[in-house]
Amino acid sequence: MLAPQIIVAVEKRLRRSHRGRRTVYRREWSIAAGATRIDVAAINGKITGCEVKSARDNFSRLASQVKSYSAVLDTAVAVIEGDRAVSRVESLIPDWWGIWQAIESSRGPILRTIRETSHNPSPDPLAITQLVLRDEAYCILRKHSIHTGLRTATRWRIWNALADGLPLDTLQHEVREAIKARQAW
Repeated sequence: MLAPQIIVAVEKRLRRSHRGRRTVYRREWSIAAGATRIDVAAINGKITGCEVKSARDNFSRLASQVKSYSAVLDTAVAVIEGDRAVSRVESLIPDWWGIWQAIESSRGPILRTIRETSHNPSPDPLAITQLVLRDEAYCILRKHSIHTGLRTATRWRIWNALADGLPLDTLQHEVREAIKARQAW
């Protein structure tokens, strides 16, 4: 089974579970200021991200991916092919991450839940702000009247002001809404 086949199955499962909600789906979504990519993400009232590992993949980057994903996602899932790989990944990801096992079938990959997801206990406000573009972040600052002196500021200064200026739940909501409102993705 190849990773692209698994990614198609993951997106289908996410679409079924988020049916009826306005949701934006992204493949290969760049996060952490471009340092890594989420294989499949669903953005609505929360951000769910899935990291896919086929039997041919190695796990050398997983630790850094887990760190970046855990900074911004509300829920995360490791989608793994192979029994040994599932056992290995359990010790490499936080307990709040879900695990789905990709099993080959004649109709394509089947995703079996090994461990349910739970809510991220410690997202990073600054990392969350980096999910929005500079102009989107500035608009959020303006909306909350905390934009004074920042009209020409760098994106990093704006991201810091946003992370410092809003409570986490408000920040998460505003970032999700800005992402969903993008026209050209």
